[in-house]
Amino acid sequence: MEIKTEILKMIQKKESDLPTLPVVIDRIISVASEEKTTTEDLADVISYDQGMTNKLLKLANSIYYAQKTKVETIKRSITVIGFDEIIGIALGMGILSSFTDKSGLNLDMKALWIHGIGVATVSKELAKRTNPGIANKIFIPALLHDMGKVIFSVYFKDEYRKVRQLAMEKKRPLYFAENAIFKLDHAVLSALLMKRWNFPLSIMLPCRFHHNPESAPIKFRHQSLIINLADYLTQKAGIGHSGNPVPVTVKNSPKKIGINPSILKLTIDQLKRKEDEIKEFFNITTEP
Repeated sequence: MEIKTEILKMIQKKESDLPTLPVVIDRIISVASEEKTTTEDLADVISYDQGMTNKLLKLANSIYYAQKTKVETIKRSITVIGFDEIIGIALGMGILSSFTDKSGLNLDMKALWIHGIGVATVSKELAKRTNPGIANKIFIPALLHDMGKVIFSVYFKDEYRKVRQLAMEKKRPLYFAENAIFKLDHAVLSALLMKRWNFPLSIMLPCRFHHNPESAPIKFRHQSLIINLADYLTQKAGIGHSGNPVPVTVKNSPKKIGINPSILKLTIDQLKRKEDEIKEFFNITTEP
């Protein structure tokens, strides 16, 4: 059986080896899909999980968010961190914890999660400059854009080692090597997973098209372009590691999203200065 068929079978089969997400994550996904959800609704859902509540309170009080007064309630932490950001972080923590007992990975999960936090941080800044209306919505797909790599690394260890070797030898991006060996890449796999887990299109499609943003449906093209550029800038800044041997972005991407290319160096420098805050963010969200 060719690898692509095996992967698709695993994703589409109801009784597969894929972990089922914690109940609280299912509830958070349905909250993310509802336009009328309030801060109180989200706080109620998160409060069911004491571990997640404690981490999010700790995160709201971290240097990443630099609050002058102590955040003591989950409702206030949603205000401090941001409604969509809280959803993204909660989803990320839930998904990551579902795979933490898997051993022998050939991708550094810590480095990959730090990379995701970096991409989410940059994406939000780029969106504020170019399309403030999507600035909050972009955090979730930016944070979770590389989720497919986790599946490759966990379930297809030997084959993924070959993928990474090919990418390094050819000095080409990972998605090129994934397509060469698997006939599909981590962006497509992320979208298939999200479909299985009933993620809304606003999260799924920017992830699906972050390597070929100009093919994205028009409604999600700007988000896809931003994540593509943010991914490149985070790699250039050396924040975490995506497993990619060479950072790439689409041609003229700053112009396409509507920013001056001179902003790019400034963005990389800002991100480097935020490295300690991003690492603290990582430590809080992944501690047992």
